[in-house]
Amino acid sequence: MQEHIYNQIVTEHPDVYQTFDASKQYEQILFRAGKGLQSRELNDVQCQVSHQVKGVADALLKDGDIVAGGGVRIEAQQARVAAASVYIRGAVRQLPERSFDFDTSGDAIIGVLLDSEVITELTDGELRDPAGGNSPMLSQNYNEAGAARLKVSARWGLLTQTQSTSTEFYPVYQINQGVLVIKEAPPEQDSITRALARYDRESNGGNYVVEGLGLHYIKTEASKQHFSLQAGKAHIAGYELSYAAAIPVVFPFDPDVQSIKTEKAELSDTQDASSPIKFDYPPVKDIERVYAVVRKVAMLTRSDQLQDSFPNTSVDTVELISYQGKTYVEHDDYEFEGNHIVWKLNGERPPVGSSYQVTYTYGTSVPVTFNSTHYSIDKSFIENGNEVLPDQIRVDYLRYSPRIDLIVLNTQGQVKRIKGASVLEYPEPPHVPEQHLPLAYVYQYWGESVPRVESVAIHSLSMLDLQNMQRQIGDLYQLLAIERLRNDANSQDPASKYGVFVDPFLDDDLRDQGREQSAAIIDGELTLPVEAVVSTLNANQPELLPYELEDVLTQPKRTGQMKVNPYQAFEPAPAQVTLSPNVDHWTVTNVRWSSPITRRFTRGGGRIRSINTRVETQRVGVRTQQAEFLRPRTVQFSISGFGPGEVLESVLFDGIALSAEEI
Repeated sequence: MQEHIYNQIVTEHPDVYQTFDASKQYEQILFRAGKGLQSRELNDVQCQVSHQVKGVADALLKDGDIVAGGGVRIEAQQARVAAASVYIRGAVRQLPERSFDFDTSGDAIIGVLLDSEVITELTDGELRDPAGGNSPMLSQNYNEAGAARLKVSARWGLLTQTQSTSTEFYPVYQINQGVLVIKEAPPEQDSITRALARYDRESNGGNYVVEGLGLHYIKTEASKQHFSLQAGKAHIAGYELSYAAAIPVVFPFDPDVQSIKTEKAELSDTQDASSPIKFDYPPVKDIERVYAVVRKVAMLTRSDQLQDSFPNTSVDTVELISYQGKTYVEHDDYEFEGNHIVWKLNGERPPVGSSYQVTYTYGTSVPVTFNSTHYSIDKSFIENGNEVLPDQIRVDYLRYSPRIDLIVLNTQGQVKRIKGASVLEYPEPPHVPEQHLPLAYVYQYWGESVPRVESVAIHSLSMLDLQNMQRQIGDLYQLLAIERLRNDANSQDPASKYGVFVDPFLDDDLRDQGREQSAAIIDGELTLPVEAVVSTLNANQPELLPYELEDVLTQPKRTGQMKVNPYQAFEPAPAQVTLSPNVDHWTVTNVRWSSPITRRFTRGGGRIRSINTRVETQRVGVRTQQAEFLRPRTVQFSISGFGPGEVLESVLFDGIALSAEEI
């Protein structure tokens, strides 16, 4: 009996005693003659027998193992569990059929709720002493209260359901976003399962994909990234996980934000400050500030204090001061101090109260518009007489840092994401933790680009694939050995091999120079020689080869005429429909190193030409994967050939109504 259940029984029924303790190693209760029988001893006998039976049963089964029945069917927002026999706490419990309503967008655990309740004569009158009354056995204890009963009932339930203190939950099934995760095919003996799992881990590593389980990106919506995991089967830590249907997987859209300070604008020679400026590290979340040095021409009024202020702060330099064609010289006529022009007493200066023109530069934050990759200075700011210096632009912004996330499968069949470390450039993927099966790397570059999914799952190989691989390795070693022997023979003695004279026809070195040779060697081939005859042509008169005229096409027959349809009996010509394009050929090619390889060698030129073609096909493995996207295509159509009075009513293309404009 569970300790918390016994404590509750003692609290509600203090007349019940039970002191069985397995740690004391009492194997048998010995009743002695002449000694009174205690109710505690009878309770201890039951607990001792249950403990011994449970020890043997736990060696074969574990809590939550299904002995019979227990099928699960998921439809829409409801799960239906069939009647079953489930092993729990040393006994096989019988459970009736039940249905549950749950949210398929989350995870759910279906298990067995075990309710414990003490039944007395107050609840069940049949527990009173029946010896007496109409019974042939008469007893003074007739209809008196006796021993109580411990009622343990089992029922299907969800982990999220409210449970009382006398209720225990034992998980059996797991549902991930509406998809049932089948861990083991019931019934299973736990000791045998552990032995097989240990063998799988020691021989095969324990973590691999048997089939399917490809991860595909779907969309990003409402700050969530949606993926889809294909149906399939895998082993994790030696235990099998099976998915009968594809699983929708949702992860939060949570890019890491990094601050970039005082980045210099990168402009080409043909660009100015009004052109779009590219960020060095896109994509960009927000711009904090764009600081630039601006050249401006303003009119200042000469004050009687020998000191004039600029309309802007943070003035860097004064380039030019002029008044009615007169240009004033710095250090001779004025000094630039802080944000003021200080006129010298011994220099020239404009009259008091007059307006003079000043060209100066100052630093300021400029207004910009931006997207994830570029930013531009507002045209209204430039049109107001502000000339932004292109080489003096600095920007502070927040960018989304790239990272590589790892998608794994844990021993409970849950798809988890392990976030990678965000860096400025070239992120590294995280390491795979123990007891997890890696499925894919998700390269997160944020912005308008979709994440790239790279499968890194370890797939099991069949004996046929291993045999083909072993054969290919043997062929590779044989080809390498033949090539080495060939190169060694050619380097030592290219003409004589195994007593046979061999000429590779590379050149005329191995030919008998003492005899006339009537054949020619061209491009590694021994061929007949070409005797060329050179004739001098007259530039003013064409030269023709000897010829005779020959009739190629003649028409000795005479043609006549007749009416094809003299009575004009025909239906009106149908309208002509033209599709552009009318045929769409679509080919997708995935290149692999050991895919079927075709090599074409073409050598020679002019009259001497040789073509050697060699086709070799090697099969190193088979992988089946669903197409992630289909190819959309826009089709234009035009309809012509209508007669007078004909009106277009509707246009259907593959059963889809289209809108058409009449011209």
